[in-house]
Amino acid sequence: MSLYQERNFRLYSIASITSWLCFFVQGLAVSWLTWKLSHSAGTLGLVSFLSVVPYFIFGPWASVLADRHSRLKILLVAYFLAFVQGMALAVTSYFEVLNVPMLAALTFAEGAILAFSVPASYGLLPRAVSRENLSAAIAFSSSYRTLAMFLGPALAGVLLAKFPVSISFLVNALAYLLFLVVLAKMRLTSPVAPVASSGTSVLGDYLDGLRYAMKHPMVGLLLLLTFFNDGLRGLTGKLMPVFADRIFPTAASSGLALLAGVTGVGAALASIALSRSRSHQKSWYIIQLGFAFAVVTTISFVATNSIWQATISRLVFGIAAESTLTSTLILLQSNLDDRFRSRVMGNAFLVSQAASLALIGVGPMSALIGLNQVIYCFCTLATVALFAFWYSFGRWSHITTNWN
Repeated sequence: MSLYQERNFRLYSIASITSWLCFFVQGLAVSWLTWKLSHSAGTLGLVSFLSVVPYFIFGPWASVLADRHSRLKILLVAYFLAFVQGMALAVTSYFEVLNVPMLAALTFAEGAILAFSVPASYGLLPRAVSRENLSAAIAFSSSYRTLAMFLGPALAGVLLAKFPVSISFLVNALAYLLFLVVLAKMRLTSPVAPVASSGTSVLGDYLDGLRYAMKHPMVGLLLLLTFFNDGLRGLTGKLMPVFADRIFPTAASSGLALLAGVTGVGAALASIALSRSRSHQKSWYIIQLGFAFAVVTTISFVATNSIWQATISRLVFGIAAESTLTSTLILLQSNLDDRFRSRVMGNAFLVSQAASLALIGVGPMSALIGLNQVIYCFCTLATVALFAFWYSFGRWSHITTNWN
């Protein structure tokens, strides 16, 4: 049976595309409203920080709960709470009673809800599709997220221009409601049975998950490459306006749109190409090649003032970085013991978020040595990590086909 013939995947795709799109709509709407209420870059940064920090506070505990209890029930509760949070934003903004402290609190609440839903959601897709279609399903899911990252803000711009901000929040709330309906209709391939705790504390169970992950010599290095890959994406993505202003001095806004667009096109092409492969063993090689190109094209992009070189660099970077990310997810999801899945994947997500937080130090470092030099130093560290991966892959290649 092909992937598109699987009922669960069709349902999951409809809900996933809608929810990711509306998630990024709300993200831009929150930033816009924060600026409108405060006109403070510091406040805008604080609210953005509050959306990320809950992953580090609740993430380890949430990943243990997802392995101990029914992931489906956790998702149902989490998405219901996300619906309530979205409705709270919509109602309070509609009646113009939403202020910065309330907005910050609701943003923190959204981050806390996602901290519980993300580890549980990683356990859903492997049970919703057949194993032979899992790699393709993960790649397509990645393409939905990538597409939403670019279309979501564009849709938000239209909504914010034509309607009150409350409509953007309402759209996101309704997307979570749609996902709740889809979850109720999906028929999982095997029952989502809770896993008994180890008899120790939550911390003990979390450490058990870390020990399981480290039992495979390559997992730690996969997480290390994830950190640097997401760091490269963040450095060149968040700071792209700086480079657009330099490369397109007379049309920075148009240049920014072009650079962001070709990056998204590259990422989408990579996801679609990977969805056609059914062999997750190739992922080991795709990760190494993709990461190497991500480093090289980052240096090429940062070093140039040429429009053509910058555009081609971003296109290839989108392909390379997305190939690395998606292949890592395919490799992990296809091989993990289901008893530890949420803890290991939760750690991978925390590593990704840690890369985002690490960008906080870019400003002070740039003031000392310059932005380009900061990025070159990061690329040097990424290259060291890649050489460590190459060395370990050669040493442990005999067990990469036998995960457990």
